[in-house]
Parts: sequence; structure tokens; C-alpha cells
Amino acid sequence: MNFDLIQCEGLQQAVHIPNTTDDHSEETWFVKFGEEIVGVGLFPKDGATCVLAIIGDREDNRQIVGNPNDHESITIEGLNIAYEGYLRSILGDVVIGNKQVEE
Repeated sequence: MNFDLIQCEGLQQAVHIPNTTDDHSEETWFVKFGEEIVGVGLFPKDGATCVLAIIGDREDNRQIVGNPNDHESITIEGLNIAYEGYLRSILGDVVIGNKQVEE
């Protein structure tokens, strides 16, 4: 799939990813383009328009759709974690790489 052609407006909600808190104004969803799930995205609560997404079919082919500067860094980090979950759960057991854990 040519991910370069995908814009936020063309993404639809597929499967809700459970929130860890209730005080956010946006929700994280797996997103689909047509009938294919292509990544994860943020949607306003009770809204159907994607405001930011990470799409792709592997870690080195990921693309951010939308403007990440409109969101806090913690939101971007959460979306990155959700994208890793998408790679593992939707595309299969994909090797993501080693994460450094701070002690």
C-alpha cells in the first residue's frame, strides 16, 4: 500500500484501544483506510475525524499523518506505544527492536 497518499481525513475508526485515563479529550483507535487497518490514530471523544495518526506496515516504514506539533509529547509517546501494539497484534509478531528502559 502507498501510505504517502493517506491523509487524516481518509482514515476511519476501526477498533478502540482502551484508555488508561478518563481525563483526555482524545481517544486512540486502530485506523483503517478502506477496509484495511493501517495504523493507529487520535480522534476527539465522540468525534469521527482523525486528528493525528501513525500509519505503516513496519517500524522503518512508519509515517505520521497530521500535525504532531498540535499535541503534547506524552500524547505522541502514547500513540507510538499504540503503534507498536498495532504492529504486534494486527500484523503479527514483528520484531520492533530493543527499547532502553531508564532505571
